[in-house]
Amino acid sequence: MATLRETAARIETGSGILTRRIGRALTPEGRPVLAIIRIGAVCLAVPPLYAAIERSPLILAPLTVGIWCRRAWHASAPVPPNPQQTRRRLIEAVLELIGDRPGIHLSELYPRLLASPWAARLDDTQLRERLQQAGLVITRSMRVDGVEGRSGIRRADAEAALRALSRSPAPAPSPTGGDAGQTASESGGERAGERAETA
Repeated sequence: MATLRETAARIETGSGILTRRIGRALTPEGRPVLAIIRIGAVCLAVPPLYAAIERSPLILAPLTVGIWCRRAWHASAPVPPNPQQTRRRLIEAVLELIGDRPGIHLSELYPRLLASPWAARLDDTQLRERLQQAGLVITRSMRVDGVEGRSGIRRADAEAALRALSRSPAPAPSPTGGDAGQTASESGGERAGERAETA
């Protein structure tokens, strides 16, 4: 549920959006005659509306404000994220966490991503699926910072996923199986979307 401050901010933003929409509707580009007619109609309609509000301020004023606030709230609704852009930002976040290292182990990556806005509402399994949908290859038994034998993501693979995303909007298929945490059992065979690498 939105807080009072968030609600006020959305109504303020939505009011600006509605004002711009009304302005564009009243003054259509390249049609001055229609703009004059519409502005004239508004000028004729406003005085009776204002007089009606003055006669019944306890009823019409709250109603008018309520309708405006409701419209403003809906106008400022967040735009659903573009899936391709979301995948791109996830890959960029992984690359930022990798830094200048050859890669990052999942045991380090998962907690840091789960604490970030990218995965705040996900669990380990869902995060793994998001990584693989973004085209990130999970490599088994890789070495990072002198530690080997753990699954992780290589920087070269993340860079390749970013380049591939720029060429094609299609997401990589997401395998249904696979563990999400870092356990001793990860020394087993490969799964779909993973590859073995000797340290």
